Amino acid sequence: MASNPPRWIETRLDRVSRLRHRSRRIIAALTLLGLPAAYAWSSFWLTTDAPSVLWGPVTFVLFGMTIWGSILLYGYVRRRADLPGTHLDERERQLRDRAWILGYQVLSTVVVAAVVVASVEVFIVGRPILLDANLVNGLVLAVAVLLPVLPAAALAWLESDPIEDES
Repeated sequence: MASNPPRWIETRLDRVSRLRHRSRRIIAALTLLGLPAAYAWSSFWLTTDAPSVLWGPVTFVLFGMTIWGSILLYGYVRRRADLPGTHLDERERQLRDRAWILGYQVLSTVVVAAVVVASVEVFIVGRPILLDANLVNGLVLAVAVLLPVLPAAALAWLESDPIEDES
């Protein structure tokens, strides 16, 4: 049995659904960059003499960018990026398909870039890449968190603002 959400949730979802195109793009970029930036920050911080009190808040903010960005993106998209999308009209289906294509293009670019960087590291620089538990856990977590968000972020990125009614 489906029930309607409380009024305060409807109000917030309505505000999220009216996000401007530029705001959605900023949220999508920050969402997808927050988690990798947190791991990069942690790796960098471990090699410096920076005080420990600095590490926690910065990491918390970077993780928060991904968490809150995901919530906002999912609130904006409202299941329009899901497959098969039988409840969508033709325009929404085409936009959803474009979003999935963009998501695959972004994913492919990231994978190819990672392979190129690893190849340069191993074959040109001559340093082996050691996979330890921390690195593998970080990669698995990043893939598990960011892959499901990618279609919603791509849809929010692509969808244009509604035309304002000048009545």
